Amino acid sequence: MKNIDSNKIILPVLIIIALIFLLNPSGYKINENEVFTLSNIQILTNEYCNAKDEIENLKILIEQKKNALVEYENALSNDNGIKDILEKDINYTKMYCGLTDVRGQGIMIKISDNLANTGRSFNNDIVHASDISIIINELRNAGAEAISINGKRIINSTEIVCVGPLIKINGEGVAAPFVISVIGDQDLLSAAINAPNTYAYELKEEYGIDIETRISNDISIPKHPNIIKIDYLESIEKGR
Repeated sequence: MKNIDSNKIILPVLIIIALIFLLNPSGYKINENEVFTLSNIQILTNEYCNAKDEIENLKILIEQKKNALVEYENALSNDNGIKDILEKDINYTKMYCGLTDVRGQGIMIKISDNLANTGRSFNNDIVHASDISIIINELRNAGAEAISINGKRIINSTEIVCVGPLIKINGEGVAAPFVISVIGDQDLLSAAINAPNTYAYELKEEYGIDIETRISNDISIPKHPNIIKIDYLESIEKGR
């Protein structure tokens, strides 16, 4: 067990206790039978660190908003300033929604059926739509900024469903092997596929599904081919 520096723990604990009394001086009662164990102190220390991290994130957000405000104020003094900002925001939104071609660093993943003669059910040796969906979700959790499968751009409304031996993506059938291109942090994306206890790792180790990953500094991902159709969705105006 690692030695814990008591001086590094006592200060955060005292700060937390002081905050409790300051925020709720009459509503918090000390239990005379309560004992501050090492475990309790560690929990309080973790809570203190989490609160400190949240404060730092809020400071960063405030600074970003201040910079955006300055940008808008400067634009007001320029005839083309507002137009330029609006175009910038529109282009960013289109890129975020998958409506533009994009490029950047990331990883390439190739997923193939298990072609070995395992003697078990055929369904256990092929890649299913559900497998691809789970892997896509894990890549998103790892911070993926753009994803495509066999050249088909994946957005929030993309369907990934089985159609016989194929998987339908954006209305088109796609056959194995499935090549997934992902733009984002290379280390985090690689860990989402190769780290133990991930879904892709279990597919490879337990079912023999062939999964290969390759890091690339120049991945190109095409835009989604269709404009998203909206029939029932409408915005909510403020104050209503």
